[in-house]
Amino acid sequence: MLYLPVLLLGVLIDQLTKWLIVRNLPLNGGFDIIPGVLRIHYVQNTGAAWSMFSENTFALAVFSLFVLALLGFWFYKTPKGEVWQRLSLTVIMAGAVGNMLDRFRLGYVVDFIQLPHWPVFNAADMLLCCGVAALAFLLLKDEFKRKPKEDGHA
Repeated sequence: MLYLPVLLLGVLIDQLTKWLIVRNLPLNGGFDIIPGVLRIHYVQNTGAAWSMFSENTFALAVFSLFVLALLGFWFYKTPKGEVWQRLSLTVIMAGAVGNMLDRFRLGYVVDFIQLPHWPVFNAADMLLCCGVAALAFLLLKDEFKRKPKEDGHA
């Protein structure tokens, strides 16, 4: 259905934006989009979120493969009628693939979006966060539907 095009589009947008940044900005260079709010700032992240596990790029890349396999299995086991859950998993996989490609190909992840008081991130990170938030919402919504009300009313 639409899952493969969504996955490919997510990876394409991520890789294209990273390519544009690397091609047009020096390392640690940048410019303000909205001064004090949004900055484009090219950095190379050898770790995971907030640079945790820095200098463990290969281990993180291998771990990404393992996580992708689990997500793929979850997607496969999710009933076809659960379109939003499958779409959320697809978006998460697109983000994971985008950063995993960087780790295997470059040895680091290209990050370039900077907000105040937040680590520099990229399009793959946005896909991951949005996909996880959507999936959490869907799973919690389903859980609340199944849980009987405390007051005895169904």
